[in-house]
Amino acid sequence: TATESGVDVVLNHRLCETFAFSDKKSYTLYLKDYMKKLVAKLEEKSPEQVEVFKTNMNKVMKEILSRFKEMQMFTGESMDCDGMVALMEYREIDGESVPILMFFKHGLEEEKF
Repeated sequence: TATESGVDVVLNHRLCETFAFSDKKSYTLYLKDYMKKLVAKLEEKSPEQVEVFKTNMNKVMKEILSRFKEMQMFTGESMDCDGMVALMEYREIDGESVPILMFFKHGLEEEKF
């Protein structure tokens, strides 16, 4: 049998690395468009969260863009960049390089089994 090695979340959810964003500018354009979609969704479902979301998102965008070169980006199997693009970076934790996968929680949908 063939074994596959990699980050569990990436493998288990069949995420695919995307190279669609070659620079900060293209990623910023994507992110602004994606955030508009999330704001529209929030206005419909949780209007009281919109202002806090916008404020926090500006801070988060600056953080992400400051570390853009260290990030890997992943999409679902469909490779649809109109949906959420997950971010992964490696951080030093207790002397080990650990993969950290980041998602925008407002862009996730809960599935109940």
